[in-house]
Amino acid sequence: MPAAYEQRWVNIAQALSSGLQPSENFLYTTINDPEHNVFNWIASSVAVLLMVMTGLGAIAAHRGTHEEREDQSARKLWRVLLVVSAVATVLMIRPSSFFWAHLPKLRFVQFPWRWMAILAVPYGCFLGAAMARGRLRWIWAVMVIFVSAGTATFLVRQAWWDSEDIPVLREALLNDQGFEGTDEYDPLGDDHTNLPEKAPRVQILPAEDAGSSSPKAEIRIARWTAEEKELRVVSAEPVRVVLRLLNYPAWRVELNGKALTPRRPESSGQMILSLTAGTQRITAELVRTPDRKLGIAISWAAVLTLLALLNAGGVRLLSASP
Repeated sequence: MPAAYEQRWVNIAQALSSGLQPSENFLYTTINDPEHNVFNWIASSVAVLLMVMTGLGAIAAHRGTHEEREDQSARKLWRVLLVVSAVATVLMIRPSSFFWAHLPKLRFVQFPWRWMAILAVPYGCFLGAAMARGRLRWIWAVMVIFVSAGTATFLVRQAWWDSEDIPVLREALLNDQGFEGTDEYDPLGDDHTNLPEKAPRVQILPAEDAGSSSPKAEIRIARWTAEEKELRVVSAEPVRVVLRLLNYPAWRVELNGKALTPRRPESSGQMILSLTAGTQRITAELVRTPDRKLGIAISWAAVLTLLALLNAGGVRLLSASP
C-alpha cells in the first residue's frame, strides 16, 4: 500500500530506464551492455537450476503421496504448488512479455528472474516432502546440500563488484558527504545530478535572487539526524535558507513552531525557506503518512490472521489425536 501510494511522489518512471525493463531481463536476454549480460547469464543459470530441482522435487513428492495413500488435501496442496511453480517459471521467460506489458504494475518488478523468490517456496515444500517420505531421502539430502553449496561457491567467486564499495560509502556518511541516490526515488521535479556533491547542511542566500553576496547569519545546528533536523538561524536581515534536504511530502517543516511549506529551485527538490530578520527556529521531522499507517495495519491484520489459522489448525490436530 505505501509503495502504490507514494509512487506519486517520486520519478517512478525512471525505474524502467534502459537496462531495467522486463523485456531486457528475461532469462538469457542480451543487450548492448556486457556487464548486464554477464549478470543476467548468472541469474538465468541459477533460475534454470532452481526450475530443474523444483521439477524433480515435484515428481518425487507426487510419488510419495501415492505410495502412502494420503488424503486428498495433500494432493490438492501438491497441485496448488505445481501451479505456482508453473506461473513463476513462465513469467521468467520471454513468451510471458504480454503479461508484463498489460498486468497492472507488474513491469515495476523490473527483473523477471525475481520470480525465483516465489518459485523457491514450492521448491522447499517439494524437496521437504521428498526427503520426508521418499525411499531415497538420503540421496535427496546429499543432492540439495551439493547443489546449494556449489551454487553459493560459484556466486561468491563470480561476484565482480568492488569490495571497497561499502567502506567507501560508510566513510562518506561519516564525513557528512552523503551518497548519490537513484533516479526513481528522487522527489518529483528533482534531478539529483543538479545537486552539489559536497553541499553544507545549511546555506544562507540573499532574500531575493538578485545575485548579491551572501548575507551574514549565524547558524546553530542542534540536531541533524536521518529523520529529525533542528537549527536556529540568527540574521540581521531577511534571508533564504537552503537545507541539504529533499522536499518529500513526509517531511513536516515548522518555523518557530508553525507549519511551513518549503520552496524549491526549478531544477531540484531541495528545500528553501524564506526567513525574516531575527532569530528563527527551524525543525524538520519525517512523519508517518496515512499510507504507511494503512500498510502497518494491513501487515498486523495479516499476522493476526496467520496466527489464528495456525491456532485453528493446531486445535484440529489435537482433537483428532487419540
